[in-house]
Amino acid sequence: MVPQLVDRFHPHLRRSQQACIDAGQLRQREALALLEPQQMRPVVLLSLLLLIVGTVIFGALNIAAYIWQTHAHSGSIGGWTLIGWLLINVLAYIVVLPIHELIHGLVISFWGGKPYYGAKLPFALFCGARNQIFRRSHYLVIALAPLVVLTLAGIVFILIAPALASYVFLGLVGNFSGAAGDIYSAVRILKQPTGTLIEDTETGFRAWELSSV
Repeated sequence: MVPQLVDRFHPHLRRSQQACIDAGQLRQREALALLEPQQMRPVVLLSLLLLIVGTVIFGALNIAAYIWQTHAHSGSIGGWTLIGWLLINVLAYIVVLPIHELIHGLVISFWGGKPYYGAKLPFALFCGARNQIFRRSHYLVIALAPLVVLTLAGIVFILIAPALASYVFLGLVGNFSGAAGDIYSAVRILKQPTGTLIEDTETGFRAWELSSV
C-alpha cells in the first residue's frame, strides 16, 4: 500500500509530493527497528542513564522546592504513610504510560494524521501512524512531545506543590527514562537531511527521500 504524506498546513505541496510518492519515487534512506538486538542495547543503556539523571534532577528539585516553601530541612514519612506514598507513585507510573502515548497521538492528529494505539504485553504501549509519512521536523515534534510536555508539567507541579508532587515522582522519572526510544530515534532522524520524510512503525521508523519532486 502506498504511504500517505501527512501535512495539514501545506496542502498544495502535499498533493504534488503525494503524486511523486504514488508514482513510486520514494527511496529509502534508513530503517530503524528498536527491538532488534543491536538496537536494544544502546536504548536500554540510554534508558538507565535517563533514569539516574531523572531521579537526581526531579529529586533535587522536589527537595529544594519543599525546603523553599516550608523552610523545613527534613520531613518524616513512615508506616502506612510510606506504603500509601509508594502505592500512589506506582499508580502514577502506570497512568503516565497511556498519557505519554496519548500525547504522541494528539500531535499526530495536529499534523493531520490518524493515530492508532496498541500494546505489546505485558508492559509496552505504543502509538503509531500506520501507512503515513511525515516531514522530518513534524516527526521530531511527534517523537519528543511527551518528554517535553510531561517534564515541563512535572517541573511546574513540583515548584507549585512539592509535597503533592512527591506522590508522582516515579511517574515523572518513568516518563523521562521511558522516552529513551523516542530520544534515540530523534537523534538518528536529526542526522537525515531536512527534506527527509519519516514513516512511523510500531518499533521505530523508516526514512525516505523523494528521488524527484
